Amino acid sequence: MRITLTLTALLLFGCQSSPEVKKDTAALQSTGVLVSLERGACFGRCPIYLVEVRSDGAVHFKGERNVKVTEPVDVQLDAAQLAKLTARFEQSGFAGWSDFTNHQVTDQATVVLTFKGKTVHHYLGDEKAPDELGRLERDVDAIIGTERWVSGVGTETK
Repeated sequence: MRITLTLTALLLFGCQSSPEVKKDTAALQSTGVLVSLERGACFGRCPIYLVEVRSDGAVHFKGERNVKVTEPVDVQLDAAQLAKLTARFEQSGFAGWSDFTNHQVTDQATVVLTFKGKTVHHYLGDEKAPDELGRLERDVDAIIGTERWVSGVGTETK
């Protein structure tokens, strides 16, 4: 009986999500950050990283775990990429979304997406999140080109 209780406690505490970092959107805007995408931990090998794009096209990537590159990387988007990124947000409905953090399915990652100071927290196990939000998150990665620092290591994204 004691072993069963101990194992149950370990399972419950071992599967808890890691605490999410709530970004100060005013601080992001004051530094000129136009877009920020942060992929958080899950129970498996989800890539954990933060990528920020400033309004001048400067990109800063910082990988944490389950990524190819963990050292900070700084690159520059060209004007066409920056325009495509901005247009993608504006046509997506992002401005009207709120957080989607219902944990119907446990041990999924959370994606924190910010555009022009508005932030949406998206727990990938929340079935009420619009499919368009997941597409937007993937498109942000594609436009920025994060796969060169991430892909091939963790593959659990929605």
